[in-house]
This record gives sequence, structure tokens and C-alpha cells, in this order.
Amino acid sequence: MVHQNASHSLRFLGWGPFLSGFVPGLLQWRLGQKQRAVLAFVSCTVLFFAGWMLVRERLFYWALLEPRTGGSDVLRAVARFGLSTALPELLNLPAHMLGGLLAWDGGPTGERLWRMPRDLEHLGAFLTGASGMLAAFWSAAGHWQLRLQRDGGDGAPAPTANPALCAGLSWLVPGLGHARAGQQGKGVLLGIAVTAVFALGLVVSGGHAVDRATASVWWIAQNLFGGGSLFAALFTGPLRMVGEPFDLQLGIVLCTVAGLMNLVVMVDAFTVAERSVFPLRRAQEAVA
Repeated sequence: MVHQNASHSLRFLGWGPFLSGFVPGLLQWRLGQKQRAVLAFVSCTVLFFAGWMLVRERLFYWALLEPRTGGSDVLRAVARFGLSTALPELLNLPAHMLGGLLAWDGGPTGERLWRMPRDLEHLGAFLTGASGMLAAFWSAAGHWQLRLQRDGGDGAPAPTANPALCAGLSWLVPGLGHARAGQQGKGVLLGIAVTAVFALGLVVSGGHAVDRATASVWWIAQNLFGGGSLFAALFTGPLRMVGEPFDLQLGIVLCTVAGLMNLVVMVDAFTVAERSVFPLRRAQEAVA
């Protein structure tokens, strides 16, 4: 019996579902949820190109590995086919590749355009990044449905809230996902903690701690607090910096820590909603 349960639990696991998550809506299509699949693909694509219209070539400037003129042939070839390795946009793979292809210019002129600041680029950076985060939440929703098919059975209770939705709400407002899942008190405490650290980072840096153009790698983690990065994109990021603030580096670190804290909050919100269907004791009984 234990062997049969173990074999059953392996269904839907592996590289197939994992890689499918990089194409918004593909998991929903596989599950037969065609309207949701179309909604997922369209929403992620529209969000990406709403930002892309503002930033275009700057995607390559924000990439983890910038394909410089005269640099690695492999890296330049990858960039030429649309993979600028920008995160979290890479999670929305189709739109990311198309945007990279449309913006690619491998010559010195293109490289100058990568470095050229753009009007409203802070908002554009948030939107393209948000498309990757949205793709991740759609992927999480698909994996949750696969989990229900794998382990739920006909008698599985309805969750208090969709786990992927709880994670997405927590990305925008830390703790909101916990409130949605029925843990309002815990949600308030977590929200205050994350927001306070992020706000302190903005204050000590004079509002310049969250700026993808000057600290793109740090921004990846800072963007894990979506509501905070949106606030920075709209209000503090566009502020002109007259001299480097004394505590700029401290502010960058604090906002990055807040983003990483919120990653834990998102995962916990997902888990809280998940445990309403699959309590931890059931896993312990299966082991026993």
C-alpha cells in the first residue's frame, strides 16, 4: 500500500510541468481550462509590452549578463534570440523573448541605447517585471490544480482561498494573502514588518534605494515586495539624485532584505491556504 501511494504521488511531477510554467497559461491549457489559459497568456503579454513600450533596449542593460560588444559570442547569440536574462521577466518567457528580439541591436549604437535613460523607465521596469511575477503566480495556480488532481481525490475539501492568489496578494501587500487565507492577525504583523523595513530603506537613502537603472541586481530581490517597488517606481525612483546620499548602500540593503522577507511571506501564505486542504498531520500519517 505504501509503495502504491508513493507511485501515485509521483504523477504530474518532473521537468514537464516545471518548464510548462514558463509559458503563461500552458498548465491551464493542459488542465483543460482553456479560458483561463487564454486569460493567463494575454494578461502576462499585455502587461509586459505595456512596460516594454517605455523601456525597449533597456532590458539588456538590466540583464544579469549584459551582452557587451566584443564580449562572449555565446552570450551575444543567446541575447540575439531574445534571452536577455532579465529577471523576473524571464519567467514570462514568450513575451520576454519577443521583446528581446524586437529590441536587439548588437552594435555600438544598440549598446548606447541600452545605457540611455528613458522617460518613465521606472514605471516601465515595474510593469515588465510584474509580468514575470504574474506569470509565476499563474504557474503556481496551475501547479496547485495538478496537486489537487494528484492528492485530493473526490472528497478533498475546498481550500479557504486559492494558494496562488494568496501568494500574489502578499506580493502586492505583505500579509494580505494571510488575511485572505483566514489568518488576519498574522497577516497584519507580517505586513507591518516587511513594510517597515522597506520604508526605512527608502528613508535613509533619500528615496533612491530602489532604482533598477543603478542597482539592477538588488532590484530583483526588492521587487519581491511588489507594492513597495510600485511605490518606488511612481514616487521615489524618478527623483533626481543630487550627490550620493550618505546611507544609500544601507537603504539598498534594507529594501532588498524587505523583498526577501516578503518572499518568505508569499511562500507562507501559499502554504497556509494549501494546508486547509492538505493538513500537515496527513503527511505525517502517510510517513507513519
